[in-house]
Order: sequence, then structure tokens, then C-alpha cells
Amino acid sequence: MKTTISTAELNPLISALENEMQKKGYSPLSIQGLKNVWNALLHYASTVPVTSFNEDFREGFLQTEYGLRLELEYTMYRVSRALELLKNYIDFGVVTGVPKRNGHEISQGYHSLLTSFADSEAQRGLSEGSMKSLWSRLYRLHLFFVDKGADTFSMVTRDMVNDFIKYMASYSTTYVSENLRMLRRLSLYAFQNNYHEEDLSGCIPSVKNTRQQRLPAVFTGDETEKILSSFDRENPLGKRNYAIFLIAARMGLRSSDIRTLEFSCIDWNNKILSFTQKKTKKFLTLPIPDDVGWAIIDYLKNGRPSSDSKYIFIQHKPPYGQYADLRNVLIKQMRCAEIETPANRRIGMHCFRHTLATAMLENGVPLPVISQTLGHADISSTEVYLRINISQLKLCALEVEL
Repeated sequence: MKTTISTAELNPLISALENEMQKKGYSPLSIQGLKNVWNALLHYASTVPVTSFNEDFREGFLQTEYGLRLELEYTMYRVSRALELLKNYIDFGVVTGVPKRNGHEISQGYHSLLTSFADSEAQRGLSEGSMKSLWSRLYRLHLFFVDKGADTFSMVTRDMVNDFIKYMASYSTTYVSENLRMLRRLSLYAFQNNYHEEDLSGCIPSVKNTRQQRLPAVFTGDETEKILSSFDRENPLGKRNYAIFLIAARMGLRSSDIRTLEFSCIDWNNKILSFTQKKTKKFLTLPIPDDVGWAIIDYLKNGRPSSDSKYIFIQHKPPYGQYADLRNVLIKQMRCAEIETPANRRIGMHCFRHTLATAMLENGVPLPVISQTLGHADISSTEVYLRINISQLKLCALEVEL
């Protein structure tokens, strides 16, 4: 595929991309959502002189067709995804991304290698979460190479590896570092176990992943209370979601731990919550604030469907399994609370955790106590909050001689 095209060539390329996405199992609804953006792109191209499909053209398209709507997170995500898919198809000849309904099946030509490689990685003691992430990265990697024409890993060339590295360039340092490290280990493993005649690991660069590059994303106290007040606590879903968000805001639990809370975790007599953290495997015991306790009780008595599930928070549709999706609820509640979500703001349940830590620090709570409350495995994870504590940072300011 050629990487420099004119805007006059967009129409057939978009049609070809759409056909490839249909073959890969993308749903008609997903494709239609992307086509809406591509149609707007073609319309814009028809109103300006023919030029290269470059960054300047794409920026002009965004500002002309969407303008202030780009400040909305959903709009920015939808438009960015459509442009990214098109650009990657032009640059690399592949359909990046994963259809939600395809089951993440590994193609036959890669199944033996990836399975044995994953087993060898598991023997290094990787956690369940790390193995899940590994499989996700392996799946996307193998799709990229299959689209490049390598039906087996033995057919992967240095040029294909270079294309994958270029494709990674637009992602975060952390994501790039993890993927390239995995590809190096996979390439070496493939060479050592006769899946490839050449050791490709030597042509894959190392990318240093500096931890905590970004400041923690937080809510203001007013935003937190607005979100908590926005739930309709007269219906079962509202009772469940309110209790979940209150736990996050008042106790700072990770969403992965809230979703896996069991009835056995609560000692009602002593008002204590005890559980093993999914991320750190560290056992944590915390006092339950009164408002959190009453919110949980209200949900259990008046909102939770009848189910023998061991989990406190469950889905409200049969078969009433473990509740999973929290981020979409957060975005919805922020809209209900009339809190703007600009595209450059990182929003997630972790914001409540960061907000609690920041508030504790501003109230003079020592770092070790904050670290213990949040269940950090290393106090260095807590020290990052010093970087957003304005009152503490002011104490470090030096006078400037005039």
C-alpha cells in the first residue's frame, strides 16, 4: 500500500476498507457508524481543492465538519477511530482493531506458537490479569501479520516487523513498550523453537517505559458530589450503581475489586471490609463508612435481584452474573450531572481513587497511611500524588531575586 495519496483517491480506498471489515466480522452497525464519518470526509474533500491526505487536510476536516463537537468525548472517539482505521489501512494495508463479536480466535497458522509462548510466559509467574493482557496483545499482533500476508509466523519478515513498529508509533509509551517487549520475546522464542528460521528480536528496539509520566486524573469535590447525587436511588439499578460509586469515592477501591466483592468480605458487626486486591494480591482491611454501609444495605434489601451469586454487585438481567461495565455508567452519570467531558480529559473509575488520595494528602494525612488505605504495594505509587498537591508544592517554592 502506498502511504501518500490524494484526496481524490479516498472513495475507492474507503470502499475497500469497508469490504475488509465486513470479511473480518465487524457488525453492520459498527461499520455504519464509521461510514457516517467517512461520508463526511468525502463530502469535505469534494468542497476543497484536491490535495494530499495529510495532517493538514485531516485537521481542516475536523474543524469544518465537527468544530466544537470534538470537545465531547464520544464524538472525538468516534471520529478519531474512523480516521485511524482509514489511515492505518492506507499506511499498512491492514484493518486494525478487533471486532467485538469474533471471539478472539487465533488463526490456525499461529495457534501452536502463540499457545506455547503464552504457556512459557505463564511459567514466569504472570498474574491472571497480565496473562489476559498478553493474549489481547498477541491476538492483535497476529491479526496485523495475517493482514500483511503472513499466514504463519515463519512468513513474517523484517519489513513486516518494521511496519508494526511504525504502526505502534502513535500510541502511548507504555503501550508501545509492552508490545515491543512482547514481540522481542516472541521472536526469540519462535527462533529457539524452530517456528522461524531467523531471530527477528534483534531488529526490535527497546522503548523505555517511564512510570507515572502523566499526572493522576481527579474530580473536584463538587464534581464528585454532583455525580453521587445524580443517581436515581428509587430504582434497583440506581441503588446498585450509587453503592458502587460511593465505595469508589469514599474508600478508594479499584473497580476490579469492587466488581469482585463477595458477601464474605464484609464483617457487619465490626463494620469492616476485607479482601485480597486483584492487582497487587495484597490483603486489605478497611473500615466501612456509615453512608457506604447503608447504601450497600439498601441495595441488598431493595435492589438486588434474587440470585445465589457470591458477588454483592451483579447484573440485573438473567443469568445475573458478575457486574462488569463501570466506565460507561460513569460517562452517563457525568452527563446527568451536567459535568463536561472534554476529549483530552482521561475519565474512569480510577478518578475517584485519585481524588480520595489527593484529598487525604491535602488534609495532612501522612503518605504511609494513604498508601495503606489505597492498598499500594509500594509507597512510590503513592508519591505521585505529591505532584498535584498545590498546597504542598507551594512550600517548595523558591524566592526569585529581582
